[in-house]
Amino acid sequence: MMTTKTSSRRRRGRVMLLGPERVCYLGLLGRPRLRSFGSLTVYCGPDQPFRFSIDGRNWQETAVAVVPPYLPHWVETGERLLGSVMVEPETVNMGALPPMLRSDYCGDRDELLQTLRRGFARIQALAEDGADPRVEVDPLFLGQTLPRRELDPRVARVLAYLREDPSRHCPAEEAALLSGLSFSRFLHLFKEDLGITFRKFRAWKRARSLLYHVNRRDTLTDIALDVGYPDSTHFSHSIRQFYGLTPKDILVGSRKLAILLQSRVGAPDALVNAGL
Repeated sequence: MMTTKTSSRRRRGRVMLLGPERVCYLGLLGRPRLRSFGSLTVYCGPDQPFRFSIDGRNWQETAVAVVPPYLPHWVETGERLLGSVMVEPETVNMGALPPMLRSDYCGDRDELLQTLRRGFARIQALAEDGADPRVEVDPLFLGQTLPRRELDPRVARVLAYLREDPSRHCPAEEAALLSGLSFSRFLHLFKEDLGITFRKFRAWKRARSLLYHVNRRDTLTDIALDVGYPDSTHFSHSIRQFYGLTPKDILVGSRKLAILLQSRVGAPDALVNAGL
């Protein structure tokens, strides 16, 4: 028999709180293959545990899993819905994260689980009621405000430029000019500051920007071009590499997804009620 809590949560439906620094998603998981998000990702079973693996062989059943950026992994669930909170690593001091948000943490995460579940219930209610969706994301979902990352101002300048339009074409040469550094020095400083290459960072941001288009009914080619891919082949390959799903599967699974849009962390500026 379905519990009252489960029935209420599913009746309210699927929802995503989407901004440039955080994504809070409660929706269909689908059947992803190996996935590798460029964000720190916290998975949450809304009612029941799910299965998680980083090698495809050794699986664990858990209600919460924390995955570092760019770590390949698998997720399976018998439920229809799975929650996830995605934190862009350039926005937080990864070395100063609270213990429960570290992947090697071996203690109990029940408090984090309950906080996540309350957070998802809150944004479901906001989407359903059409109320003012302004929330402080980190305290609501993670129990506290995460420590900000200090970046070299020249790298920060490039990140701010890319944040304005993640799908814009910005080769490393252009980014180097914007930073005021030589091409080789910029690439070195970027990797030193963020821990990844500029190319890998751009690939993730472009793939992540698909989330702003999941309710569209246009062709995949049109969406691919708007997201910044040269053609649908490159689009499909990149999306499958990061999400473990095809673009088509993601769009089909998002047909009844309510989206709360944010312009910055903690300050959603629009509500798109897409078929809830």
